[in-house]
Amino acid sequence: MTVGGPAPDYVVGVDGGGTGSRALVLDLGGLELAREEGSAALVHPTNPADAAEPIADIVRAAVLSAGRRLPAAALWTGLAGAGRPGAREAVEIALRSKGLALETRVGMDVEGAHWDAYGPEPGVLLAVGTGSMVWGRDPDGGELRVGGLGNPLSEEGSGYWFGLEGLRAAVRASDGREPPTRLTSPLLAATHVPDVQGLVAWIAEAAKGDVGALAPIVLDLAEKGDPAAEKILDKGLDALGQYLEVIRRAWAPWGESFPLALAGGLLQSEGTLRRHLVLMASSVGAGLREQTVVPERGAARMALALSDTA
Repeated sequence: MTVGGPAPDYVVGVDGGGTGSRALVLDLGGLELAREEGSAALVHPTNPADAAEPIADIVRAAVLSAGRRLPAAALWTGLAGAGRPGAREAVEIALRSKGLALETRVGMDVEGAHWDAYGPEPGVLLAVGTGSMVWGRDPDGGELRVGGLGNPLSEEGSGYWFGLEGLRAAVRASDGREPPTRLTSPLLAATHVPDVQGLVAWIAEAAKGDVGALAPIVLDLAEKGDPAAEKILDKGLDALGQYLEVIRRAWAPWGESFPLALAGGLLQSEGTLRRHLVLMASSVGAGLREQTVVPERGAARMALALSDTA
């Protein structure tokens, strides 16, 4: 914005993940002006500022679609991996240098999703996309967090985890450690390699989103009764159940039931994983919210709140 020019009349919210990013532009009254989708945007532990490039690209595209000029009044960006110490600050500094908005904040991707589900109120969010974690606020305003520390140390039951476990099952079946599995053929087709040996080079170069994109194959074959895929599904559900059990205990001072929303690419549709988790939520006393969670909408609403306080 040039000196003496009109104040910007819009904000931008971005949700960045391992398989893609989504941006939403709202005017200052909350009316949607434009949406855009872009490439993956993950915060890498060793080079967190690099995540600013794909975010800047999608913000510029969304602002152009909205018929506006930069800078926005505010930009709030939720990024996978932004919860690590120093990562959030590094990305914020990089984004501010690009002149995208008068006010810029970066948080975890689950924070935007949580805001869409609950606004500033307490509640718990289970997010399962390329990664997995539980994040929320208790009635006293304290943070609740389980998982979300990145692969390979954490995030069991995530898209990346399901994809990697599927590849491992195909490898074990190929050398006779386990019976043949129907996973092998579609996984080889999806990775464009001729045989299981070709997976060695593929996995060495694959991005997290590439591995996570294999998860639907595993879940589909689990639903169709493939024993190897069923075993992986059961193991993933056990891990996600541990997330919820930790939250159940943490919420105990405020009651036997806690509010729960589901988010993430693997839980947006009524697939096998969501159906199992809905049943599991009931078994641990969670009060499930059925509304679809839209993380970029929550991010844009957080940008509105940021513009109000600027």
